[in-house]
Amino acid sequence: MSPLPRPLARRAAAVAAMSVVGAAALAGCSSPAGDTPAPGESELFDQSIADLLPEDIQEAGEIRVASGPGYPPILDVAEDGVTLSGSQPEEVRLIGEVLGIEIVFDDIKFDALFPALESGKVDMAAASLGITAERLETVDFVSDFQGGTTLLVPGGNPQDLSIDTLCGHTIGVLKGSTEEAVTIPAWNEDCDTPIDVSTFATAADAVLALSSGRVEATVSALPPAIYQAAQSDGAMEALDVNYEPTPWGLAFPDESTLTEAVAAALQKLIDERLYQENLERFGVEVGAIDEAEIYTDPSESEL
Repeated sequence: MSPLPRPLARRAAAVAAMSVVGAAALAGCSSPAGDTPAPGESELFDQSIADLLPEDIQEAGEIRVASGPGYPPILDVAEDGVTLSGSQPEEVRLIGEVLGIEIVFDDIKFDALFPALESGKVDMAAASLGITAERLETVDFVSDFQGGTTLLVPGGNPQDLSIDTLCGHTIGVLKGSTEEAVTIPAWNEDCDTPIDVSTFATAADAVLALSSGRVEATVSALPPAIYQAAQSDGAMEALDVNYEPTPWGLAFPDESTLTEAVAAALQKLIDERLYQENLERFGVEVGAIDEAEIYTDPSESEL
């Protein structure tokens, strides 16, 4: 196995161990990881890309990012139990290094992300967000992942559940997620007895409901489901299904002038394979993309 590129190797020890119970909330804002270079001092810094930053962001010297743990391995906490980590926060920190700007994470619950963007409380959101037509009515996106859906079920799948047999069953899902807003309603169109949907504030809450028998399965993005199953010591399993992978992205206020700089920084990481190395460290390389694209219009969405 070849060594990690230096910018990634500096962080590997700090985030190598992740925990499902890391869903304990961050206390307010979390500073960037302690081993992240100071703004402008990283070998990744690119002045030509930094020049794309809006003037107000340059003056502030920071990008405020709504995010939070509870969706491992994409959104989690580091070994210290405090620092936000996971594949997407680490990606955002790398973007900050390219731009030479500080990344400040604000722990905001999933269903409050879009109000935070619309009110200007934050500059962007990193929360495993599917790019949907409904969301594009109020926010813009820069794509950073390709995610599909699967089921997390009790070990051995005793009810032999599949995506085609969920009608009439009680299913857990993250409140405000693409699965709740788009995927399950589409499945329900083929049901005589609708799927009984229970929503939860965090993915960890949905998994707890499954382990305690309050729901029969959870509908989840594939990478987190695989991670949760692996951590359960056989108590749960993720079905070998990746239903309709579609773009996910970093979200921004409508008509944000920050998208161009972030897309260019992410594309640099893709071109230099640091983006792919980061996904591989967290075991989610199945969702890698080749191009960071800006989405601003509902007609551009696949959902």
